[in-house]
Amino acid sequence: MNMHEEKEQKLSGLLESLPQKEVSEGFAERVMHAIEGRRPGRPVFSEVKKWVVLCLACFFLAAVFLSDLPILPQLEITQLAGYRRVELVFYSPSQSPQTVAVAGDFSNWDYVEMEEVGEDYWQVTVQVKPGRYQYAFVIDGEQWLPDPLSPRKVADGFGGFNSVLVVNGFKIGSSL
Repeated sequence: MNMHEEKEQKLSGLLESLPQKEVSEGFAERVMHAIEGRRPGRPVFSEVKKWVVLCLACFFLAAVFLSDLPILPQLEITQLAGYRRVELVFYSPSQSPQTVAVAGDFSNWDYVEMEEVGEDYWQVTVQVKPGRYQYAFVIDGEQWLPDPLSPRKVADGFGGFNSVLVVNGFKIGSSL
């Protein structure tokens, strides 16, 4: 007797020693009917997942096309070759300044007066070449403040901070 036959006899003996259980009549038919009702390899969750992905894609496309956000960066073309127009804004209802100016690397730290366009809302458009610039707002000719809307700040060397403006040639929005 070879090893394969020996294992087969041992397995047959183990199977015969197992307790025999009677199943109810019609059990096989019920199992087969339940199996036929299912689609193989396609659980119900995949159908729901497909619809969720489709709805999210539609929502994303609607958000992109209905918003005013640019899909691709746009070059700002100005009359001065190489320069970019940058709009800086300052809003501070708590200070109510009389005058606001901006000074920075782009102006050799000379004041550039800002125009009040609303209550406690000031703006100015400057033309700068692409690069990295430090700047700060000058309130009423005395108080220097970094731009509260700018996430980039560096130490100014006098115990305060300057904001950092990065101009890379792409159109820059009004909130820097």
